[in-house]
Amino acid sequence: MEPVLLCTPNFSEGRRSEVIEALRRAVTETKGVKLMATDSGPTVNRTVLAFGGAPEAVFEAAFRTYEVALKLIDMRAHQGVHPRFGAVDVCPFTPYRGVEATWLKAEVERFARRVADTFRLPVFLYGESARTPERRWLPNLRKGGYEKLAERLRLPEWAPDLGPIVPHPRAGATAIGVRDFIAAFNLTLNTRSESLAKRIAAQIREKNGGLPHVQAIGWFLPELGFAQVSVNIVNLRETPLYRVFEAVEEIARGYGVRVTETEIIGLLPQWALLQAADHFLQKSGEGTELSMKERIEVALRSLLLKDFRPEERLPEWVFGPAEGAPDLSELSLRELIWRLAQQQPFMPLVPVVVQGALALAVAARSAAGLPARHAFAHPEYMDLLQDTLALLQNPNPTLDSLRLLSKKVLRGYAILRQIADALSTDQRENLALLVELFTGAVESCAALYLYYSADSPEITEEKHDVEWQGRFFHEEILKKVRL
Repeated sequence: MEPVLLCTPNFSEGRRSEVIEALRRAVTETKGVKLMATDSGPTVNRTVLAFGGAPEAVFEAAFRTYEVALKLIDMRAHQGVHPRFGAVDVCPFTPYRGVEATWLKAEVERFARRVADTFRLPVFLYGESARTPERRWLPNLRKGGYEKLAERLRLPEWAPDLGPIVPHPRAGATAIGVRDFIAAFNLTLNTRSESLAKRIAAQIREKNGGLPHVQAIGWFLPELGFAQVSVNIVNLRETPLYRVFEAVEEIARGYGVRVTETEIIGLLPQWALLQAADHFLQKSGEGTELSMKERIEVALRSLLLKDFRPEERLPEWVFGPAEGAPDLSELSLRELIWRLAQQQPFMPLVPVVVQGALALAVAARSAAGLPARHAFAHPEYMDLLQDTLALLQNPNPTLDSLRLLSKKVLRGYAILRQIADALSTDQRENLALLVELFTGAVESCAALYLYYSADSPEITEEKHDVEWQGRFFHEEILKKVRL
């Protein structure tokens, strides 16, 4: 699959539609780049563009946005509640697929030097590109904002990494760097009190002893008529979306207010929503026996996310699987088994997942060649396989995980039985292999039921039920093989 690089530059303009459109055109008119999302606000007076594509094309699109911004934005006249120190306040690059880290860091620094030299613009390298620890975080760089920039640049410890040591007369300075996914997460309250939003933001902020990896600010947005807590989560794996949502909600309730809606600015990895969905499903006692799309819908509703379109904000929906995620349509069975064998070997579910996923993978390939009237089978098998692989991401497998896996394997077996009549002679020769694969997965599931609870009559009954269904499908499909 082709490499993909993501970029989400932030511009100090959120009011003039003609400037925002010019910035968008700089991206959309660059070949090999897909503009995913645009977020603008008049009170923050800021626009965020999110785009991705071939790395070289993404660098070119980003450079073109600098050309537009430095021509049309004058920081001397800029006003807005969002912290900022430049026309292009920050330009982060995030590797998504097939982009080697060392190469990217060097290319981003080369890009930053091009920006500094072309526009005579002070450039700070931040994130993973930072040359010193204190420059890793954006709030440290733009402390005091544009208004204090000239004064800060006179300090030796805050000289820019590249470019002149005085601010650009119109564009101030910029921060450029490599960083992982973050969540720019805004939570709207049912109050107009900016001071209350600021108190809540202060309580969840990491530097005040709040949640780790959380930066936060509070403000009032006239266009909404309500106050917001605006949060950046800079490490989503250690501080998930749902944890921030629940923390803000709990603190807000203590003040007698509620979170009424939320929004994501820029992009979000799909796994962050699935992580939230599983959390809320477990809290409600519903389990996670849902498809990926259903789980995403659970996350969107539970987090009160407004106007979130996965096809615009989830890179997986735009560019396909990320780095490390198996592209099931292209992997050989041998490579699939190898990838699975490398996944978290301490998990007792791994033998079952390997057999179940292998069976589903073979079945998906068989179903891919069916007549058009059976085309439904192929995407359903692929969904089942993706969901099965997702179980490997859970470091604490439970009995519910086993139940869910058993249902997916049996569903795959049922689809195989339904489509067996439509298989060609050549494909029917694979049926015996498929039957053995599914049977092995069912037997492993049954054995693991005893592993989890050998003394429970209820679990023993579930085990017998899984075994009975497996034998039924086994016999039914073998009849078709003999015919």
